[in-house]
Amino acid sequence: MVADDITPSHQRLNKHDGSTANPSDTMAQSYQEDGQKQFYIFGHNISHSLSPTLHNAGFKAVNLPHHYQIHESENVDESVETIIQRPDFGGASVTFPHKLQIGKLLDSVSLRGESIGAINTVVVSAVSGKRVLHGDNTDWIGIKRCVEKSGARDFAYSSALVLGAGGAARAACYAVQTLGFGELIVVNRTLRKAEDLASRFPDLKTRSFTTLEEAAAAKDLQIRLIVACVPADDLGAEKIPSGLFSGTGDGVLVEMAYRPQVTGMMTVAGRYPGWKVYRGVDVLEEQAYAQFELWTGREAPVEAMRSAMQAKLKEKI
Repeated sequence: MVADDITPSHQRLNKHDGSTANPSDTMAQSYQEDGQKQFYIFGHNISHSLSPTLHNAGFKAVNLPHHYQIHESENVDESVETIIQRPDFGGASVTFPHKLQIGKLLDSVSLRGESIGAINTVVVSAVSGKRVLHGDNTDWIGIKRCVEKSGARDFAYSSALVLGAGGAARAACYAVQTLGFGELIVVNRTLRKAEDLASRFPDLKTRSFTTLEEAAAAKDLQIRLIVACVPADDLGAEKIPSGLFSGTGDGVLVEMAYRPQVTGMMTVAGRYPGWKVYRGVDVLEEQAYAQFELWTGREAPVEAMRSAMQAKLKEKI
């Protein structure tokens, strides 16, 4: 079933909140109070992005003059470097395929960003009067909050399956670790990439496979979370083994793709009433609130941002 508990589990960022930060990893927060700043989403094939709708609604709701826009490029090139060096650059969201590349242009990266190995947020801050470009990751927060909204659970004896090995999959694995799962399963068509990703999380028991069929056939699995981090077009419902969902009475699917509205993975999960489904737009929404707070130092205006996104989605249907 597609989750109907759509009220965001928004929590204000603070350094003592284990879901967002910890005392040993102080976030470089940007307090954009003076003058209009320009914010961007950097990536490729992102003309459909809902991020401008979310963030511009947020700025408007709290009376900030900032503007958020799309900047497309095939890679992190000179155009991106030029933008982030401008005095009016306020910050950026970073999406595929730039999450693994943007770090080369930054002055610092959060401990979470380093652990994940992917950056989806650029924050401009001042340290001792010097302008600093700081990288962080909020994708994992979006995933974690969706799972938490599904209800309190003890995952210590459960497995989580992450499909893919790119930047989003890295954030998913980090979320799995923070949620307290006993085992991480990584599935990727290139086994070496799956194994390399799994090895980044030595505190977890891990297994790696090249196909979902192999994972479903493995012994002693209690899969209660699946995070799909591959293009939805790559995976029709007929390619998804039902054994991934039938082994436990309940679970959570987080589908990171937000087009089409119903993916093959969502179709199969929907056949099992105990499984709750969260869409890519749910993750996008939750991680955007965290980005907004990093950029502005203000609590995200959740209702205004969410209402704007829902209105935009209705236009696209």
